[in-house]
Amino acid sequence: MHIPIVTVFIQRRGLKPNMEMAIKLNRYEVDIEKVTHYNQDLSFKTLSELIRHSAESYRDRPFLGIKENGEYHWMSYGEFDVNMRRMRAFLKKQGITRGDRVALITSNSQGFAEIAYAAYGLGAIIVPMYEVQAEEDWRYILEDCTPALIVVRTPKIYNVISRFSFIDANNIYILDPAGGPGLLETAHREEPLDASLDDAREDDICDIIYTSGTTGKPRGVELTHHNVVHDVLISACMFDYGCEDRVLSFLPWAHGFGKTVDFSLFPALGAAVGLAESPKTIAQNLQEVHPTVLCAVPKIFTRIYDQIHMKMESSRAIRILFQRAQRVMHKARTGKLNRLEEIEYRLADRFVASQIRHIFGGSLKFCVSGGASLSREIAIFFEDFGIRVFEGYGMTEHSPVISINYNPDKLGSVGVPLPSVKIEIEPIHDGSNEHENAGEIVVSSECVMKGYHNNPQATADIIDENGRLHTGDTGYIDEDGFIYILGRVKEQYKLSNGKYVVPSALEEVLNRAPEIAYSVVFGAGKPYNIVLLRPSDALLQKYLPDHSADSPYPEDLANQSRIRSAVGQALQKACESLRGYEKPQKFAIILEDFTIENGLLTPALKIKRHAVEQHFHDIIESLYQD
Repeated sequence: MHIPIVTVFIQRRGLKPNMEMAIKLNRYEVDIEKVTHYNQDLSFKTLSELIRHSAESYRDRPFLGIKENGEYHWMSYGEFDVNMRRMRAFLKKQGITRGDRVALITSNSQGFAEIAYAAYGLGAIIVPMYEVQAEEDWRYILEDCTPALIVVRTPKIYNVISRFSFIDANNIYILDPAGGPGLLETAHREEPLDASLDDAREDDICDIIYTSGTTGKPRGVELTHHNVVHDVLISACMFDYGCEDRVLSFLPWAHGFGKTVDFSLFPALGAAVGLAESPKTIAQNLQEVHPTVLCAVPKIFTRIYDQIHMKMESSRAIRILFQRAQRVMHKARTGKLNRLEEIEYRLADRFVASQIRHIFGGSLKFCVSGGASLSREIAIFFEDFGIRVFEGYGMTEHSPVISINYNPDKLGSVGVPLPSVKIEIEPIHDGSNEHENAGEIVVSSECVMKGYHNNPQATADIIDENGRLHTGDTGYIDEDGFIYILGRVKEQYKLSNGKYVVPSALEEVLNRAPEIAYSVVFGAGKPYNIVLLRPSDALLQKYLPDHSADSPYPEDLANQSRIRSAVGQALQKACESLRGYEKPQKFAIILEDFTIENGLLTPALKIKRHAVEQHFHDIIESLYQD
């Protein structure tokens, strides 16, 4: 029996969908006879109740997968529950109580999970940070949130944090010390605190998640238990996942996407969560965990796409084989095959598509991409070869998921709003909207944050008197209720000829070219746009086949005529769909990679536009010289 997903949710939760949007649900439906969580009472109201529900419902099932001595070992929900309640007893002994902030500077780990869920039960607030974050960001966040206790993963981080004049070093604990027992070993000696001694309340703040700060200082987003739990529940109804599923977790839990989905949603449904060792081992860990569901940012899909195309370019025969395979796989997905094509399809599926599915571990039901826009070309590529990638939309201020697109006929859209989420398009009256129905996306729901920590003015700027969240994104809704994002309001600029430009929208178009890894467009107040381009590894490998991937490319390669010609041709082709004034008139090739360490990427892997502009100021200005 197949029932449209919104109908299922209404039956179970009594929420009203956005009927005026005429949402079409025919391309993805939930089989409620096969989905375990549809038969359970997911009535928890706080994150501490969530983990207690999972411990009771899935006690003997695997929860956290941790790789040790070359293989994954799985901790059950019951084992985690006991350890977490020991940690809760330890934190209580340290005086942690309702409203206290507990700061975590650690990657996804058993320790992170135990401390966070332990703190929630005491009514405390988690402030997660990245290990790769800049020291000035740590300083700013810690001074802004005034934590009662800080947990760091390594002595190296401890040495940095303990030097801050406003920090009491006695309140810093280390998860992985150089010698002697760490925090986990110490806490696990405690008698487990009774699970019924739960001080969390639905309207309490559970997290203060600091945004990446692409345009300025990070802002602390205050999310309540109700905000996050509601987002978990309305996200849970969208897909058929449950306790039989496995996920490889590499989205950082210091980011809203990973914090709600990998850290809260999957545990709520009893799924197994394997922890990736590091961003560099994702490919290997996929083969070891064999995830059935994968949540990732577009950069991960782009990286895999580029690796596949590098192999395609290794010989003409392989390239022709891939192209023929994708042609027939695409036709099978979008049209009807004749008898000869059906034979070709079976061969393509067996010898080409199966190899691509193997890259993801061989067991995937679907992927969810969020955090940034996914290239339509890449989405089509994976869809054709049987890797379903559902693109979502959200922001930390909304806990974070707002919408999801499960319809392959609507690639390029971020989908329809989750049940009980209302989307409005508010006109921007400055003459900048090229699309007739475009405007700022405004959201109303129970997932909207409480506010920015210590920043009432910034809160008032983004949440209006009706409680609506002004996202700062421009977009429109089509006749079927699907949302399309056009770019950020604040990124938009005007050329000297009066034409408005949304650079992120142009970059999305340019990044579809397989020869281009990423692009950054500039032109505010100038007569025309210019663009900084980073060629794809596949293109660079073509000209430097013996180059080591672990070392930087020689800078003089950027001006090599063959490289410039190849990139120039790719840019010209990519710009064919753009308006004349949108097309970059000049370009510069950048071989320096954009990383968190050099300050050009945020920890959430988003480009810091202002940092890039400052870093490459001279190159940008040179492109405007005669």
